[in-house]
Amino acid sequence: MEFRILGPLEIVVDGRPVPTPAPRLCTLLTTLLLRPHRVVPVGELIDRLWAGETLPANPTSSIHTYVRRLRAIVGSHVLQTSPGGYLLAAEAADLVAFRSYLAKAADDPARKIEHLQRALDQWRGEPLAVEHHYAVGLVEERLTALEQYYDARLAQGDHADLLPELRESSAKEPLRERFSAQLMIALYRCGRQAEALSAYDEIAQRLVDQFGLDPSDELRELRQSILTSALDESSPPSGDWTRQNQLPLDIRTLVGRDDLINDVVKLAAQTSGVPIVVLTGTPGVGKTALAVRVAHQLASSFTDGLWFVRLRGASDQPRRPDDVLVDLLRSSGVDPRAIPDDLDARAAAFRARLAGRRVLLVLDDARDAAQVRPLLPGTPGSAILITSRSTLGGLVALEGATSLSVGTLAPDDGASLVTSLLSRRDTVGLDDAVAELVAMCAGLPLALRIAGAVATHGSVAGLVSRMRVAGTLPLLTIDNDTAVSAAFTTSYDLLEPAVQRGFRLLSLFPGPEFGEGAAEALIGRHHADVLARLESAGLLQPVGRGRYVMHDLVKEYGVHLGTPELEAWNALCAWYIGTADFAVHSLLPTAVRLPVTSYQRVPVDDPTDWLESELVNIEAVATRALVVGPPDTAWLLADIPRPYLYQHSLTDLWRKLVELGVTSAPDDPLARGAMEHALGVLARITGDAESATVHGEKAIGLYRSGGFVLGEAALLCNLGLASNDQGQLRKSADLLAAGIELFRSIGEVDRLPIALLNQSLNYLHLGRFRDTIECATECLALTAAGDSPVVRVNRAAAYLDLGRYDEAAADLASPPDGSRLDLIAWKLQLAEFHRRLHDHATALQHASDALVDSLEVSSNYHECFSRLVIGEIHLHDADHAAARSYFELVDTAAGKSGYGTILADVHYWLAECTFREGRTALAHELAAAALTELQAVEYCVGTYHAHDLLARCDAALGRDDDAALHAAAAARIHEETGYLPGW
Repeated sequence: MEFRILGPLEIVVDGRPVPTPAPRLCTLLTTLLLRPHRVVPVGELIDRLWAGETLPANPTSSIHTYVRRLRAIVGSHVLQTSPGGYLLAAEAADLVAFRSYLAKAADDPARKIEHLQRALDQWRGEPLAVEHHYAVGLVEERLTALEQYYDARLAQGDHADLLPELRESSAKEPLRERFSAQLMIALYRCGRQAEALSAYDEIAQRLVDQFGLDPSDELRELRQSILTSALDESSPPSGDWTRQNQLPLDIRTLVGRDDLINDVVKLAAQTSGVPIVVLTGTPGVGKTALAVRVAHQLASSFTDGLWFVRLRGASDQPRRPDDVLVDLLRSSGVDPRAIPDDLDARAAAFRARLAGRRVLLVLDDARDAAQVRPLLPGTPGSAILITSRSTLGGLVALEGATSLSVGTLAPDDGASLVTSLLSRRDTVGLDDAVAELVAMCAGLPLALRIAGAVATHGSVAGLVSRMRVAGTLPLLTIDNDTAVSAAFTTSYDLLEPAVQRGFRLLSLFPGPEFGEGAAEALIGRHHADVLARLESAGLLQPVGRGRYVMHDLVKEYGVHLGTPELEAWNALCAWYIGTADFAVHSLLPTAVRLPVTSYQRVPVDDPTDWLESELVNIEAVATRALVVGPPDTAWLLADIPRPYLYQHSLTDLWRKLVELGVTSAPDDPLARGAMEHALGVLARITGDAESATVHGEKAIGLYRSGGFVLGEAALLCNLGLASNDQGQLRKSADLLAAGIELFRSIGEVDRLPIALLNQSLNYLHLGRFRDTIECATECLALTAAGDSPVVRVNRAAAYLDLGRYDEAAADLASPPDGSRLDLIAWKLQLAEFHRRLHDHATALQHASDALVDSLEVSSNYHECFSRLVIGEIHLHDADHAAARSYFELVDTAAGKSGYGTILADVHYWLAECTFREGRTALAHELAAAALTELQAVEYCVGTYHAHDLLARCDAALGRDDDAALHAAAAARIHEETGYLPGW
């Protein structure tokens, strides 16, 4: 399978295009294709799929649905789930080929035309499915390649052959004057001078009529050359010119930057217009080293000079552009007496000096766009590389600059840099110490270089040990000029006092990244101005969607600047508690948890997006609150998101939060009850049913003593679920009935659906299929919009057991749009439905998908259930060996976790497998033992199966009377319940 985006979106299988999916699926696919092999956040996908449209009620769930549909087309190995988003392990084949042929054209001049032709052949039309700003960039790449193709063809004398194409390209792209120039050159070289001049007149008139523009100087000069028949005469630039190579030393140990270097080289080597590339990033990230390396690699392409100018933008004395222009004009060979006095005149003179020349100008440490703008060339040929702590948005907006962020080094690259700096050759045994050093320096190249130099006078392990005690930043110093903190101080000292305070407050933030809401909680109403100033100073980096990241060493620097303001910290904690309370209540209004009475809810526009973005920060805030307070922060931040964490099976994070909450919970019975409540639910979903019961009973007692009746009712239902897991079906039904009754007694009708849902499962296992249907139907009647796909799963199971297949199919028509656990249950019931229809391949696919999901969410119960269903399908498909392997895995896992019902059921299936293998006597022995277990847990369907198997075993062994007894017992179950096995 391959994908093509250079034209209408195509999916090609075995060389043939297949029908394209629905428009939103096309948008999803192209969004991922343009970001191949990297995780695309869910929020970014939401922005793309509903750009300029009203979002659906639950955009995150809708994204999950579209991903499932797209995965069904491209395969789960191609479209992969990753934390926080999705990754496409594939690239657009035509785009890869296009860029590959362009690279070959640059490296192989002898076959340049052939390579360019093949590159252009990849295009089938406009990239219709591609988001606008990417489409503009792709079209620009194509037009640039087309210009190069025409240049190469003209150079080899194909003037006449190119005329039709050049006329078409010039007419379609009137603002792209290079096509017009190529048309005029081709006409002139065909001996059609008058037509060439006439073409110029038509082009000039079109520019005026359509755009109100005059032709460029270059096009007018070309007209003059054609008019005077001087086009092909050699005409070097007039005036003295002094070629300069002012580039600093290209440092040897530049690691981890190959991809970024290649990107910058390609951008700076463009021949259309004046390429302007801005490298931005945190102080010390290596922007200058990267620019110098790129400049050295491009040296052969810029034959008229390589200039390097330090603008000192981050200092308190940035260089004035008019002073810089004096130096540049002198360097180019202009007599100092001929240099104009005012800025505009100097800038014009500099542009005139660069006209027609190829100069690479590296402007290091620019403060802002105003400092840089007078230094820019006016005509193509030269290129500009700029480093700055600011993004220089003005240059991007008005001059078309490309801004690239230089990030920190990956752990392996950071380790390579440190190792390369150590004076000793033998670095065996240093891996762990170097890895810890890289982590402490958070991948900042300047910090790693200083650390490597410091470590040469001792040891890496010794330096790491001292950093653990004294902190990282104080030890990253060689002298006053060579220190990481000095780089930060340069930026900090230039900030206004209010911005400095904001920086110090933001350095308190414990999480990896933060949004504007958290910044406002810490700083106050002027937070937007503070964020903008800190971003311009390079002390904050935007990461999209109004979120920012502060480098760890920058944070440490800010913490060292003064005493933390606890009032601001307390405000941040209150904001997280209030916003989490609002978000969870908005998404799960009927979820049972303690009411938050001490904090005011803080509204957010998109609760799902907020929780997905902030969960990691919630853990960080709760962790720090254990040390500095407030005392109720940790346990509240453990209890508030509990329903959301359960619904999305985020058990690892949930467990960490609960551990923090248990540590901080006061003697108040409600706080301790909430933590016992969470521990019980966690124990149940991770397979420890016994602990779930213990914690649940403790929580009921604490809630009862604190007067939280709603919580008591919910926990009775939770204990019912734990009893169900242990095979105590009647006890489970009694507990759920008590919980349901308590809900009804306090008028909490909205809480009944989930309890009725779970009770329907009890009735299903007890063989009370009609009660299951009644319970599920009441649940649906109480559910918002009259629909709950997961309760339909239980009702479908009852319909199947009663042989009512059409009604079961209707209930299984739509997947649950919520919890992964609900989706697993739906897939398993769908597998059973298809098994009964003898469609074993489809059944096996659904059950296998359920197993993958179960492993991803670490649900032991659903893993056991999935393996059991897969084993049943293999057995009905006569693959006895495969069936037995799955049953034995279930036997071991269910035994460890105490899943009584599953354990009894799998013992029956092992007996059934043994019978079908022809070992009748052993099968009879196993079936008799399974019958005893199934009767003990009162699992009706399993009991029926065990009696039926014993009847078949006894008949095969010639024990007709015993066979008749078991057959009669199975018949009674059928008569009492209506159960039909559906073999």
